[in-house]
Amino acid sequence: MPKKRNDPEAVRCARVRQLFTLRYAIKPNENDVLAFYGWLGAHHPELLPKLTRGDAYQQFKADLRGLYRQQQGRPSERR
Repeated sequence: MPKKRNDPEAVRCARVRQLFTLRYAIKPNENDVLAFYGWLGAHHPELLPKLTRGDAYQQFKADLRGLYRQQQGRPSERR
């Protein structure tokens, strides 16, 4: 079921995506995601995912899926 426009989580995710594309407009990668996570934590911590379980950074990366280049794994990690 799609999230509603006024759903706080959907609004947070949309704002995070908007800020990311403004800061990293040219070919962002995973390093930029990590840098943005740190910047967001310092400047807008209310926009970071609030999880009771799981990894907040992994959720954050999922929020930005499709906006950055993912690095290829090491040869031993590829299958």
